[in-house]
Amino acid sequence: MTRLFTYVIPEDWGFAPNPFFGVLTLNCCKPQVRQQAEAGDWIAANTGADFPGGRGLLVYAAKITAKMTMREYDAWTGEYRPEKRPQPRSRSYERRAGDSLYNFDIDPPTRRAGFHHPDDMPRDLSGVYTLLSDRFVYFGRIPADIPDHLRPIIHAGQAHKSNLNAPYVEHFEEWITSHFLLNKIYGMPAKAPTFQEVEFGSKPQTGEKR
Repeated sequence: MTRLFTYVIPEDWGFAPNPFFGVLTLNCCKPQVRQQAEAGDWIAANTGADFPGGRGLLVYAAKITAKMTMREYDAWTGEYRPEKRPQPRSRSYERRAGDSLYNFDIDPPTRRAGFHHPDDMPRDLSGVYTLLSDRFVYFGRIPADIPDHLRPIIHAGQAHKSNLNAPYVEHFEEWITSHFLLNKIYGMPAKAPTFQEVEFGSKPQTGEKR
């Protein structure tokens, strides 16, 4: 049975999740979600009180289309998405935000220079897995309004919820797939420099497909 995992994203750097280069990936943060979610499930994050625009807006939603270990993800990015490996000196924000942060060519793995700090490493690695999606919508700094009939999925605390979302999964999927284009970035991350903004599209209104 398809599940919907929802959680609060306090800050959006375009790192966790990383929506760039055609595949949205969750490789760091949210270790329990990465452990529990499976291909076919949905994950979504809503804003908290400190997010620009206020609480309870949708930052992204993604249907998981692949799940692999972090070691497998490191090898996958090396072969198929080297852009996902962080390049701190790049002029491209997307490349600086790369989430393939851990080098598994060495045992134990080492950390590449990137957005997370060494203190984050134990928590990141405890997630074991990476979630990938090529069926996602990412709104970034222009988060979308969630319609009234789906507002019970909004998460307000720490951790995440999934079981309580069971009555809403089908309606959530129908709303996302019928009102928005999938595999699309609508806005840059909230924490990205504003001069990096590109024409991904303006904020869609509820009921409007772009």
